[in-house]
Amino acid sequence: MKQRTDHIPTIWFIFSTLLSTISLGIYIWGGMEALDWEEVSELIPQTVSLFPESREPISSTIFLVRQHYYVQTIAPNFWPMVIGGLMAMLGLAWLGQFIQVWSKVSWRQILLGLFLWVGILFWRNSNLEIGAWLSFFHSPWICLAFVSMVLLTVLSSSAIPSFLQEISHSPDKKSSQKKFTGFMLFYGINLILSMGNLWGMWTSTLYVPAFIIFEISMALGMFRILRYESPLNQKLFGALFLLSHSVLIPILWNNNEVGIRAIESWTLMTHLSMAILYPVFLWTNFKEPIQNNLPIYKVVHKAHFIPIYLIQIGVFILCVSWVFARQGTAWHQVVAAYYNEQGDVEHFVGDRFLEELAYKNSMIHSKLNQKSNLSLARISQAAGDTEKQAYYLQTSQIRHPREKSFVALANIYGNENQWFESLFTLKKAYQLFPQSSQIATQLSRVYEQIKQIDSAAYYLVLSKELAPKNSLTWTNLMYFDVRHGSKLASKEDLESWSLSRDHAVQSNLLARFWNNKKELPANFAQDTKEAQLDVRDFALLFNASLFFQGRSLVYPIQNYFKDPQWLQKFPEIAFMDAWQDYYHQHPLRALNKLDLLMQKENDIKAQEYRFILSHWKKQLLEVKAKVKLNNVSQALAAIQSYPFSLGILQQALPLLHQSNKHQEAYQATLAAVQWNEDRAEFYPLYILEAFQQGEISYAEEAMNQLKKLDPILYQSHTTAFVQAKEKALNRQKFN
Repeated sequence: MKQRTDHIPTIWFIFSTLLSTISLGIYIWGGMEALDWEEVSELIPQTVSLFPESREPISSTIFLVRQHYYVQTIAPNFWPMVIGGLMAMLGLAWLGQFIQVWSKVSWRQILLGLFLWVGILFWRNSNLEIGAWLSFFHSPWICLAFVSMVLLTVLSSSAIPSFLQEISHSPDKKSSQKKFTGFMLFYGINLILSMGNLWGMWTSTLYVPAFIIFEISMALGMFRILRYESPLNQKLFGALFLLSHSVLIPILWNNNEVGIRAIESWTLMTHLSMAILYPVFLWTNFKEPIQNNLPIYKVVHKAHFIPIYLIQIGVFILCVSWVFARQGTAWHQVVAAYYNEQGDVEHFVGDRFLEELAYKNSMIHSKLNQKSNLSLARISQAAGDTEKQAYYLQTSQIRHPREKSFVALANIYGNENQWFESLFTLKKAYQLFPQSSQIATQLSRVYEQIKQIDSAAYYLVLSKELAPKNSLTWTNLMYFDVRHGSKLASKEDLESWSLSRDHAVQSNLLARFWNNKKELPANFAQDTKEAQLDVRDFALLFNASLFFQGRSLVYPIQNYFKDPQWLQKFPEIAFMDAWQDYYHQHPLRALNKLDLLMQKENDIKAQEYRFILSHWKKQLLEVKAKVKLNNVSQALAAIQSYPFSLGILQQALPLLHQSNKHQEAYQATLAAVQWNEDRAEFYPLYILEAFQQGEISYAEEAMNQLKKLDPILYQSHTTAFVQAKEKALNRQKFN
């Protein structure tokens, strides 16, 4: 044996074993799912008191973030097909070598024939584009790969019994027979259990899945071929192995489950048939060696009375008959898998009509296969056809119920305002998947929509218990506490969540402590990350700006305005811009912005802004800034921060005039008068500055207004006004 083992093509054996291991890994992983979770965030307005210290109740809106799950359909991946195509070309090359040696036709004749054939194809189809050529070659490739897989499964069906025979060989005959009988019984019972489970006769987990048997038999078959067979047979087996796996990789990766079921059904049929016929084959050909306890596993392939290939032909005929005796189930599954693969190719080519047609053709042969239904649901979702999408999602659940399918279907009902249908769908899903935090989250949302607040709270707490480290559940618990006045989140929870950097968590944490008039935890830190056009980012920016006021970070709101989507999606950011200006040393600019917003908003919002504007003006007037100004830069900064402080203006104006900043002085007094028309103390400063700028008519108008507001103050400044007016008139005469 050692001598023959030394001649094994090591590289090819390692490659085939690695390929089988990769296939098994993808199978155990489950392949790429056609549905994927996406977290969806909603902005929920909540009214809070803005200035608790104020005697007047001034309220405004902050934003809570409520989150739930949206199920997105996923398109198939193209790269497994590329890898499969490369493997198919290598397999075809090996198959060509086998045919050339077996038929004894020269390479020159084969290449000439291929050249003529390919030339005719290109000539007859010269008008096809690259995508159409891909679709053109894909169909025969898939057909050839499936035929190779069928043949290879039959050829490998004797590999496991032969391996069991080898490992059961012992020094004495009785021990060898007992081991072989025990191994074959175990193997046969496993095949029967697996077959019954696959065909729905019973439900059991005490078996090795058929696909694992398929790959093990392939690997063992390859090992035996490389050890005992001629190089010609090795090339045939290798070609069939590559061609089989060229379609197996994309089937597994893109989760074409109907193809996997077809492979498993055919594997169980062929292997069970071979398990029954193999002992008969051994006894017929090797009766005397068996009685003498000779290692016949070394010469099984050299049987002369009934060669193994005749048994394999018999197995093939028997299993084909078996397939059609069962109404051609495996055949229809293979055809359905073929059309699914064709649909995937048309998706990458970009022909949506042929893609949809291929998946529908697949459903003709296997109506309940998940791959076709979810692919058609994806196409319907892209087309905005929710009715068809719901139909395909429902059909996909009949044989393969999955939590994502239920949630996707429930979301469709919810979007159509059919909340009770959504509830019934999720309740059914919860019975099947009681450990799903996603389903509990969706149930809470639906119960809240139908005003069943207690049930909504129950499932919200349940979702947190099922996924205690999921920040989405934290966000929803705090949202619920603020929105409905509950106390679902404990003090310990809030302390730990304050360390989170999730913007939805931070936003709702601010809202909860603000609403309950409590101080934030000391470990809460404002996030400095650049905000994106996202609900969670906006809610945090807005709430933090209002909550921290002058202690908040200065956000680059003007940069956000450069993207028109910000104002379209979050129009409230304009108010946030004014708020930030007010609390970061630009109060006058904030007043102007808020005044413009009042003119654009509806009556309710305008009234809210009017109260805020009045409060800001009152604050600015109450400020008694005790600042000593020494230069013009200090004067400009002081006017910017305290525009309605009479003492600041009286100090700043002379410094501005000394630096020839007469226009800035005039604008400062004009703003004070415009925003405080009923405050007489600002008029004398403005009148003098207006005369200084030559605005005589404006100055006289202001004098008349001052005379009405405070005659005594007017009389005390009459002389100064007359002198300033005379100077202004003289300047006009001079000019």
